[in-house]
Amino acid sequence: MVIYLCRRCRQIIGRYEGNWDEPILGLSKLRPEWQKELMEGTNTDWVQVNILCDDCLPIPFDEGLWYN
Repeated sequence: MVIYLCRRCRQIIGRYEGNWDEPILGLSKLRPEWQKELMEGTNTDWVQVNILCDDCLPIPFDEGLWYN
């Protein structure tokens, strides 16, 4: 299972019941350093993907967050 969580307000954005490494999600194609920065808990049961929700966009540049 994949849980999408806003990294700023910690709101759950959504869930995907399939595996995190399914090609349709594209998460397994990210460079390892980006996977480490975006994802937590990579194991066989679940992974948490930290992104920004619509309420937290746009973000100020001084927070140093270059991706959504």
